[in-house]
Amino acid sequence: MDTVEDCNDSNTEEDPVFPGDNKHVDEKLTREGRLAAVKKKVRNCFTRKNLHRRLPFLTWIRSYSTSCFLGDLVSGFTVGLMIIPQGLAYGVVAGLTPDYGLYSAFCCSFLYVVFGSTTELNIGPTAIMALMTYQYTSNGGADYAVLLCFLTGLIEVIAGIINLGFLINFISQPVISGFTSAAAITIASSQLKPLFGLKLKTQGLIDTWVKVISNLGDFRWQDLTLGIACIIVLSVMKPLRDIKWPCIDAKSKSIGQRIVRQLIFFLSVGRNALVVIIASFIAFSYDGEDQPFSLTGYVQSGIPPISLPAFSTTINNQTVTFSEMVSDIGLGVVMVPFIAILDDIAVVSAFAKGRTFDANQEIFAMGAGTLLGSFFGSMPTTASLSRTAVNLTSGVRTPAGGIITGIMVLLALSFLTPAFYYIPKATLAAVIICAVLHMLDYEIIRPMWRTKRIDLLPLAITFFGCLIWGLEWGIILGIGYDLAKLLYSIAKPLVTTSKQSLRYVQVTPAHGISFPNVSHIRSAIRRAGVKEGEGTLPVVIDCTFIDTADYTSAKGIKGLVDDFKRRDQSLVFVGLRPTLQKTITSLHKDVTLCPSFDDLDETLGDGQVQNKEKM
Repeated sequence: MDTVEDCNDSNTEEDPVFPGDNKHVDEKLTREGRLAAVKKKVRNCFTRKNLHRRLPFLTWIRSYSTSCFLGDLVSGFTVGLMIIPQGLAYGVVAGLTPDYGLYSAFCCSFLYVVFGSTTELNIGPTAIMALMTYQYTSNGGADYAVLLCFLTGLIEVIAGIINLGFLINFISQPVISGFTSAAAITIASSQLKPLFGLKLKTQGLIDTWVKVISNLGDFRWQDLTLGIACIIVLSVMKPLRDIKWPCIDAKSKSIGQRIVRQLIFFLSVGRNALVVIIASFIAFSYDGEDQPFSLTGYVQSGIPPISLPAFSTTINNQTVTFSEMVSDIGLGVVMVPFIAILDDIAVVSAFAKGRTFDANQEIFAMGAGTLLGSFFGSMPTTASLSRTAVNLTSGVRTPAGGIITGIMVLLALSFLTPAFYYIPKATLAAVIICAVLHMLDYEIIRPMWRTKRIDLLPLAITFFGCLIWGLEWGIILGIGYDLAKLLYSIAKPLVTTSKQSLRYVQVTPAHGISFPNVSHIRSAIRRAGVKEGEGTLPVVIDCTFIDTADYTSAKGIKGLVDDFKRRDQSLVFVGLRPTLQKTITSLHKDVTLCPSFDDLDETLGDGQVQNKEKM
């Protein structure tokens, strides 16, 4: 995808401004200058590029053809076979009735066609969003879940508009892997109750395992048998499409061979729907007799009417206001949209295959779909890795495949809800367990062990933090570790020192000088001058990697120059970028600058040469 320059970006680089530079300030803040800048930004906002950036469908709608429609039809139908049973299952994971999972499936499918910039991406209900919805809204019910969806979509839309997508870059892959793996274990563990046919109220991973083990004597063998059978069938059917069958020629163009290949493909990608249908028929066959399975039960029929989310609700005959609802949701107001954005960008990145994409537009598109979904009773949504992969392999050509998927969900809500009554809970549990197994990112451990073992630490912190204290605190711990490590590297950059025979001591800071690290760099240079240079040899600072400097660093340099001047020891800055020279010399004019190491002999030969003479 083409990268479109944002209307808020500026390509001009301004000179640094320090107190007392009144002339510079007056020039920059003239009324005419401000007005011209505003006009330029307004014009940039309404360019054709920005229109195509905000409405990406304009880039492909003109060239849409019959072949594109056929590809989108097949892929949309295939994804629909996945999202319907998954939506039912994730609605249960969220602590809601299954229909809420389907409400979450169609709005994003439709709206992403207009605002989405990635062809194969599918946004809808996912296991992680369902679990987090349950964690934050289980005590409040559906009204809380829909309100959380509304707030999540609103925050995502705002984040996309003001270009906050760059914040995702501060989260490392080990933290993401630790979070997703812990989430997979937590979600799978939450399905032990329906898998064993147990009716228990649990809170968290450890509590779930303790209560399930202590109540194993009450398990229903029929549910367990059916659930295990479904897990086995799903596990066997998943790799069918990847097997190279000796009797099937992958390159053959004969109708028979093509039909067989497509049949195997649909059996593999539609396995969830097939297993749910078969299990429902088995349960239906016992209708009127003693039902051996725990069933899903009544599911609300029809398309939900459009309405505002509940900004107040009633619990135990007491009215709960909007502020009280938000207070009850607590950290979820921030964590759910944060995780949704994280998942969305991670999935888009995984399928980008070298293409550039607009992270802010992706966040905006997801937020718009989530926000609209809240008016139809949706729970929070995000990008689905498994459905996106199936969408790609099914031959999707444009985001319009989402229209077919959305129509299938609406048809299911309109005509199939009576059949949902007979879906065994153990079958939905099996669907969820098999769906989250791929989230266990254990393959990352070996390459990390071989390359940089310390990177396993944030993975372990996040993973065990999520399992012990919950998903939100686990990822906060992981991100906190990453930020602390990043800040430490900024505050304590590597400063290498080498003595160049008996002529001078060379000091090379690893990166820019700024207020967090100026004291560290200043101390390192001072030590080099005293220890390596014995207080007499000139100290040469290699500025090759210094790309930033601020007012605080300028003050630090002033103190450093004064220290060397008192010892009558030379201090030379070599290769300082012109854009930084004014910053460094703004508070002290007696700074010796040298353009390059080729001119160093002349500078050292002249002694303390002032910057104005050399530069």
